[in-house]
Amino acid sequence: MRVHSTDKIKKLEQLRRKGYSINELVAELSIPKTTVWYHIQGVRVVPKYIPILKAKQGGSAKRTKIYWQKARDRAQELLRGEYRELAIVVSILYWGEGSKRSCEFINSDGRMIQTYLFVLRKVFNVQEKDIKPTLRIFSGMNRSECLNYWSKITRIPKHRFIIRFNDGSTRGKTKYGMCRITIKKGGNFLKLIQSLIDQFYEEKIIKR
Repeated sequence: MRVHSTDKIKKLEQLRRKGYSINELVAELSIPKTTVWYHIQGVRVVPKYIPILKAKQGGSAKRTKIYWQKARDRAQELLRGEYRELAIVVSILYWGEGSKRSCEFINSDGRMIQTYLFVLRKVFNVQEKDIKPTLRIFSGMNRSECLNYWSKITRIPKHRFIIRFNDGSTRGKTKYGMCRITIKKGGNFLKLIQSLIDQFYEEKIIKR
């Protein structure tokens, strides 16, 4: 966990007592959401501010409901449109290989990463600025060779890659390491992927 100043943590607790929501605290203090959540445990909101905080939390639930409905509607459009097969392919890939908590897809197979990115760009219209590539390499691997390979596969400039080096780990059967593709602020994308999985499963498995 990142260490923050005592003054900033005190400020966080003061604002929480006044009914600030987690998202408001993140924006106000520039502290990660996980850190905010950790430090507000046990902080009691002043009674007169409780109705205000509950109203905000209710608004957040409503927004989440709206986002889910939009994701389901978009999934229906994709499954009825010209990119149906591509949408299904990526949703199944993500179902098996993607993170369920954050929008991250990682693999050592260049073809899989290439396919995933192709659909992100062509079907889901994900912007380049929102695609964050990370390269994970191990002892015994040639850093430049691995970086050149994944830059070519992803069509992402080498300077945009974050490189993680796991010294002491075994390389196994991986030749060029592993590439992780993260979509910044990818919560709504995850909802869309889940909606595609749910609708495809219902259509082809449950109703067959």
